[in-house]
Amino acid sequence: MHNGNKMIEALENNQLEEANAFFAQSLEVDSDEQLYDLADNLYHLGFLEETKQIYKQLLETYTEDDELKIGLAEIEIESNNIDEAMEWLLQVSEMSESYPQALLVHADLYQVQGLYEASEQKLLKAKELLPEEPVIFFALAELYFSMGKYTQAIHGYEELLAQGYNEFSGITLASRCGASYSALGDLEQAALYFEQSVEENETVDALFELGITYYQQKEFKRGNELFFKLKKLDPSYTSVYPNLAKGLEEENQLEKADEVIREGLQMDQYNDELFTVGAEIAIKLEDEETAEEYYLKAQALAPDNEGLQLAYTNLLLKQERFEDAIKLIEEALSHEQVDPQFYWNAALAYDKLENYEKAEYSFKQGHSFLNQNKEFLKSYIYFLREAGERVVIKTVLAEYLVLEPSDEEMLELLESNNTNY
Repeated sequence: MHNGNKMIEALENNQLEEANAFFAQSLEVDSDEQLYDLADNLYHLGFLEETKQIYKQLLETYTEDDELKIGLAEIEIESNNIDEAMEWLLQVSEMSESYPQALLVHADLYQVQGLYEASEQKLLKAKELLPEEPVIFFALAELYFSMGKYTQAIHGYEELLAQGYNEFSGITLASRCGASYSALGDLEQAALYFEQSVEENETVDALFELGITYYQQKEFKRGNELFFKLKKLDPSYTSVYPNLAKGLEEENQLEKADEVIREGLQMDQYNDELFTVGAEIAIKLEDEETAEEYYLKAQALAPDNEGLQLAYTNLLLKQERFEDAIKLIEEALSHEQVDPQFYWNAALAYDKLENYEKAEYSFKQGHSFLNQNKEFLKSYIYFLREAGERVVIKTVLAEYLVLEPSDEEMLELLESNNTNY
């Protein structure tokens, strides 16, 4: 057994000092062929510095070995040494047989830097040189997928599927097609590909993707069945619990949804979505005490979650705890950008607290954003009627009746306002 093999064996046994000793000996006495093999093994084990040391030593003898230069570039990319990687790649001539491979690595380098168009140009050039190479098809498809160019990505993935490939570099192609079609809004086609992905390899991720697609298609029964199966296969897959609970809620199976939330919380006490969804379900079950407990725990985990804060203020308003609601709302409104629903909730709370000046101000602020929301406009109209604001109410009534022209109550109010004005 040569020193390289002894080093690998020592690493497998976690004998690091022995491994270092065998590595030093390998550099001194092992053949070049053995060093090539050792470098390959070390690279796949993640020992990049040792791999780089071997490559550089071999390059002193094999100065024209462009694969060594490309290998060094790949190591520098993984080590985030961008300039060094570029230097190695630029040493590979366009006349080299390894040039297409260098283009692929060059594309990776640009992609790491976020230079997607430059990466695309390198891949297209590689495709010109090797028009039938599946690795290039896949690299282009992955680039387009990361850029959000899903139509082009689908073309690449489907080309590989047509060639008989089901997966590439550990990625299921049908799953990628499903995700691309889903992003394009073609849920029917997405579901077909996700179903194919599950048939080929029934992983929990594949089941989750398909279940989410069923939910998006409003096929909650199918999605729920799939998520129950996923949960049984892997109870630690905690993303399934809040989604399954929401699916059961859609089917009006609130008790089951509540059970799923409680199961999920036994697996994961740090999932703010579990607490948030659990609170929504608890409110529907008229268990407001549990709902508040969940909201507070979710807030502790995600203090900047605006949707969560808004939902909690809705509960406080329902419980007529207007001062508590105002405290939370004012905190939210102190941020630069905020959901305009907070203005509406503030207006409702201030109105109940008989602070009409602040209520009016909050309604006006909300009106800038919510003038297409029928419920908001109706709420604002009732406030204006009580405040005797005949000029403003006429404007808001007109906006409301554009959206709901057959509302008899509002038509009568408009006529009355015009008559008495």
